[in-house]
Amino acid sequence: MELTFSKIWGENTMNTNERNYSGTLSSVESKREIRHKEIARMAAAEGIVLLENNGILPLSKNEKLALYGSGARYTVKGGTGSGAVNNRANISIDQGLRNAGFKIQNQAWLDDYDHAYAEAKELWIKQVYESAGPGEDFERLYRAFATHTLKSPRGKTITKDEKADAEIAIFVISRISGEGADRKAEKGDYYLSEDEEQVLTEITEVYARIIVVLNVGGVMDLSFLERFKIDALVYLSQAGMEGGNALADVLSGAVNPSGRLTDTWAYHYSDYPSSAEFSHNNGNIIEEFYNEGIYVGYRYFDTFQVKVRYPFGYGKSYTSFSKDVKRLWVDNGRVNIELVLVNTGKVAGKEVVFLYVSCPDGKLIKELKRLVDFSKTDLMSPGETRDITLSFSLSQLESYHSGTGCYLLEKGEYQILLGGSAEEAELIDILKLEQDVITAELDNVCPLWDALKEIKPNSIKEAANIKAISLNAEDVPKREVQYCNPKSLIGDGPYAKLAEQLSVEEAAKLCCGHPGEGNQEIIGAASFTVPGAAGETTPILKEKYGIGNIVLADGPAGLRLISRYEVNPEDGTIYKMNRYEGLENRFFAKEFRHEGATAYYQYCTAIPIGTLLAQSFDLELMKEIGRLIGREMEAFGITLWLAPGMNIHRDPLCGRNFEYYSEDPLLSGKMAAALTKGVQENPSVGTCIKHFVCNNQEENRRGVSSIVSERALREIYLKGFEIAIKESQPRSIMTSYNKVNGVHTANSYDLCTKVARDEWGFDGIIMTDWMTTNAGGGSSAAKCLEAGNDLVMPGTANDISEIINAVHKEECQNLDEKALRRCAARMIRIIHETGN
Repeated sequence: MELTFSKIWGENTMNTNERNYSGTLSSVESKREIRHKEIARMAAAEGIVLLENNGILPLSKNEKLALYGSGARYTVKGGTGSGAVNNRANISIDQGLRNAGFKIQNQAWLDDYDHAYAEAKELWIKQVYESAGPGEDFERLYRAFATHTLKSPRGKTITKDEKADAEIAIFVISRISGEGADRKAEKGDYYLSEDEEQVLTEITEVYARIIVVLNVGGVMDLSFLERFKIDALVYLSQAGMEGGNALADVLSGAVNPSGRLTDTWAYHYSDYPSSAEFSHNNGNIIEEFYNEGIYVGYRYFDTFQVKVRYPFGYGKSYTSFSKDVKRLWVDNGRVNIELVLVNTGKVAGKEVVFLYVSCPDGKLIKELKRLVDFSKTDLMSPGETRDITLSFSLSQLESYHSGTGCYLLEKGEYQILLGGSAEEAELIDILKLEQDVITAELDNVCPLWDALKEIKPNSIKEAANIKAISLNAEDVPKREVQYCNPKSLIGDGPYAKLAEQLSVEEAAKLCCGHPGEGNQEIIGAASFTVPGAAGETTPILKEKYGIGNIVLADGPAGLRLISRYEVNPEDGTIYKMNRYEGLENRFFAKEFRHEGATAYYQYCTAIPIGTLLAQSFDLELMKEIGRLIGREMEAFGITLWLAPGMNIHRDPLCGRNFEYYSEDPLLSGKMAAALTKGVQENPSVGTCIKHFVCNNQEENRRGVSSIVSERALREIYLKGFEIAIKESQPRSIMTSYNKVNGVHTANSYDLCTKVARDEWGFDGIIMTDWMTTNAGGGSSAAKCLEAGNDLVMPGTANDISEIINAVHKEECQNLDEKALRRCAARMIRIIHETGN
């Protein structure tokens, strides 16, 4: 296969003396890269979860080990698609263990595996291209890439005669997923493959002690624990570029594991309430019925009393802690709990504490309990104590009544529970509300047009023999929402006045990304200014109005740019590898050279996946990761980072769960808010929280309709976005590909304007996902602006024409010119505020 080139700037563009190029002329690792590797390693170690340990961990210094599995040397750093990062290098598990001083004794087996893996990869590449068919159609190629997984070889048979000089064997189970396809409840994906079963059988027959490492992006079947004697189970997840070093830190005891699960791991896939009808499972990828309602994750398993293997919040440590509640009080609409933690073990460590509330049933049947706060300590020495205060607003206890359009707290007892996981939570106090309290009266949004029969539990809440703290209606915070008149004039501020000066065509172009080569790509590489960035806005208004352009780069595992490109010094022409480089560099790993061209380097940091970051439960760490991203955005000229991803883990098989945080909306919202705060400490850059909303299925993602009740929508799927917006005001939101109750989210006035702006006070811009519009079964560009979706990305000539025609009522659509100018005014504002 030959490398090909794409010329992405024409002959009559600026020359090298008229512009600055992103990146650096030096290929040497920079101080920024070195410092950011340290942060990435620390973050990865904080999110690793120790699931089982019979005393084998931590390992002794210089321990002799045998290492097996595809992930030993081909450790998966993250998922595919927009979540992939073109960083300088990755530390495999093999390399990380060697760096820590461990002796890997089965070198011959690993070397032989290298040859088998190379052959398997070549075969896989051939299969992808054959499946895509002839021609240069990126969408067909990407679909083939998404649906054809590299089948890792099993490696040589492991026998007693060829046993390595070690008593401990580590077996790495790896999985990868990404955009465009959901996972499968099949062998080799959710379940162990036949090869993995056989290798694990051989290892357990040959070696005395076994450690299994899960190098996977989400939940998988762990029934092999019942068939094999496993001494330790470590959930590495997909830990970014420093994953191997981070794992070694945990296995060696240099870092005491403090990660906790952000999802419930069931005994059987069929235990998940969405499993029977999820995505391809029932053969229907056109409609997805959210029959489980609000009962997602631990809310389902707790309420319906389904036994689980590992509960939400679970994770072991090398030490132990005790908790002692000192006092609880209510003040100004908030409940505060003061407690003391003591490290009762023999080594230093960190602890995570969780606070839940069980709300009384009334007109609305509630989940058994919901998370209302959490806290992670800093490092505590043996015997050390730490004072911690947990706090939550009484408004967090509200539930939504769709029939009346009201949030309310129903009268009864609100039980407060404290624990180290959802399963361990114990009652510590009770609040008693004497009457129903309506906290907000809202317009109904996203109405159901399809029949939906949600599951309902029997009430299993039991009264507790504890004296309750009385609450009055006056104690409960309330809020009023003023919905805007969609026909009203935009304001008279400077941004609105400038928007009024634009012609309809200029406004339309401002509200669409800058069309250019690459804009047909699903995962985006349409930027002129920063090679490999996902796209940018139009620069054509700079000279006339002083309105510059902003550049957007993919996330959420770091900035996704091209790591190396070349510039012709004579005419400024930029060369990059052809557009298929976006397939996570799997096809084009070699460097290229263009005679006489100058090379530029854009090495970014591949941070851990979203799920692992959330498993840290460390908000300060998330801010530090945000600062890291903010520094790189400034270094490479990126304005908006298309991250964090924060959809709910509704079902374990969603192909994009690795990008997202959790099954719990509070945790998702808090993590996204902390990350955003860190990024936006730099006022010239911002985040774009995504995918708004119900992006819980990748199969037919542009056409699938999520059939969901308004209560579940508001309490589960919108709640994390609400928290992130209210706590951190991200500069932008990205709508999702899918529909909600038959309406594309990109075209939904209810979501973009009523919910995000009117109810939550969102003050930034809203944009589409890439190629949402003018695609088969996609959304309407004109309707995007009517809904309050300000920016159509990556922008095509068809999008611009459709908007102009709709304003002039020349074809079948009608767009109020005021709606166009409102969107243009918001675009002008973000461009100005970010210094562009």
